[in-house]
Amino acid sequence: MSSLPVRERVPDRYYRHPQTGSILDALEEQSGVCAEQIYDILDQFFIDTATWALYLWEQKYGITPDESKSLTERRAAVRDKMTAAGNTTAEMVRQLAMALTGYEARVVINSADYSFSLEFLGEESTLADIDVSQVRKMVEQIKPAHLRFIISGLTWNDIESVGLTWQWFEDNPTTWDEFESKFCIHSKVQSGKPYVFLRQAVWY
Repeated sequence: MSSLPVRERVPDRYYRHPQTGSILDALEEQSGVCAEQIYDILDQFFIDTATWALYLWEQKYGITPDESKSLTERRAAVRDKMTAAGNTTAEMVRQLAMALTGYEARVVINSADYSFSLEFLGEESTLADIDVSQVRKMVEQIKPAHLRFIISGLTWNDIESVGLTWQWFEDNPTTWDEFESKFCIHSKVQSGKPYVFLRQAVWY
């Protein structure tokens, strides 16, 4: 039986055949290695977890890498430079969200309560799995402290915009918890009008 989470397994009956089981075991082991490499790469996108790519952060902010210093000291020096470099913009958040998820993103600012959120855009409205923890970690690191970052789950409006049918559930077996964790990818064009990206807002 596979040790993968249920949603990532093939039916257990395939493991009963020695040859098929051996192939699946090898694939599972390799997928674990690939997953670790992906998470390691993602860590390099954040100054608080960067290790082997920390020197790229230092180069970006004009710091000469000094490997005699601890990672904590080197990260602190980069953060100081980042703070002095200027204010975070909506465009910075948008670009980082795009790099992390692979989807175009739109920053929605709610000035009434000092909060903002992200919408993800695609060629058509659909549902997708997005690593919320990574997105939140990224945004919390660069946003101004006085602004709240909000990630909301699926709404009925989202479900209606996707045109969800029972056929979707038959084609995409999923539990209720897995379904609720999905995000709506909004069509870039709604009612014939393209989204307008907020690019230049500066937060103080």
